[in-house]
Amino acid sequence: MPAVSAILALDLNYIGDVLFTTPALAALRRGYPEAPITAVVGERALDVLAANPDVTRVVKRPFTLAGRWRALCDLRAEGCRLAISFSPRSAELAAWGVLAGCRQRWGFDAPEPRWFLNGRVREDAGRHCVDDYLELARAAGGASAGRNPRLYTTPEEDAWARACRSELGLASAAFVLGLHVGATYPEKCWRPERLVEFARLAAENQGTRLVAFGGKGEEAAAEALAHAAPNCLSLAGRLTLRQFIALVKRCSAFVGGDSGPTHIAAALGVPTVALFGFTDPARTGVLGERVVTLRGMHGNADPREQRVQTSPYQWLDPIRPADVLAAAHWVAGT
Repeated sequence: MPAVSAILALDLNYIGDVLFTTPALAALRRGYPEAPITAVVGERALDVLAANPDVTRVVKRPFTLAGRWRALCDLRAEGCRLAISFSPRSAELAAWGVLAGCRQRWGFDAPEPRWFLNGRVREDAGRHCVDDYLELARAAGGASAGRNPRLYTTPEEDAWARACRSELGLASAAFVLGLHVGATYPEKCWRPERLVEFARLAAENQGTRLVAFGGKGEEAAAEALAHAAPNCLSLAGRLTLRQFIALVKRCSAFVGGDSGPTHIAAALGVPTVALFGFTDPARTGVLGERVVTLRGMHGNADPREQRVQTSPYQWLDPIRPADVLAAAHWVAGT
């Protein structure tokens, strides 16, 4: 087993992207069980690695140059000797390994970061990006421990979620169905009319409570569902990311598009139905033990396709609400 004093994991910015690196972080922990692992991550996904036992410390990547320089000085003082950059294209992240004094610097063999690395693997666009990250971790001395993303909660968060579930009247529901109403951009979303139809169908199932989740700016869509269906509860804009993680963990099933919340639900082991159209699930699909992926119109995330589309919602239009509801019950085993 390789000997190394400390490991610097230079991680990504978005929730799904960072979740996809967690199997690689687990591989590094298995390969270097005694080495402290410091993960540097963008602010948006900082909470994804909270409570993760494979990481010793999580550091937010500062926005300012002065903040980044201070962070690099602190990392250099820690004596990190192995750096891994999970960004396939970022020269800056690869340079962090040099500036932090790491002797071994692993990353992807691409023109931008290449000159800052002395260990490289090739990215393979024909497979899931999780497998690229795992290959990188194995090349750096890690030992694979599975390819499904991992997400963890604390006992305190679990206790809060149990109490919250009771306060919201969800404890008595036979089937609590989580639904994410938004996504980063509308090409990944169901059109509002489909969401309303889905909520009304779910209301016809006695004992089912639908919980509409969403972030800031998605409150109106969730409230519209709550008005349209008597069994729907809107929590959009009311939860922190860690609160969402703790509460969605207690759902019977979850439905969402290609978005961070859908990846979170699957990583927690919640039965999940993922709706894909514009993006390719072969590369960025939702991974988990109990996941069903339904496809609409097939795209390849090419901006040229966005310019000729008749509607941003067209990609998920072929997916019928009745099929999604049936899939949610099937994957949950009900």
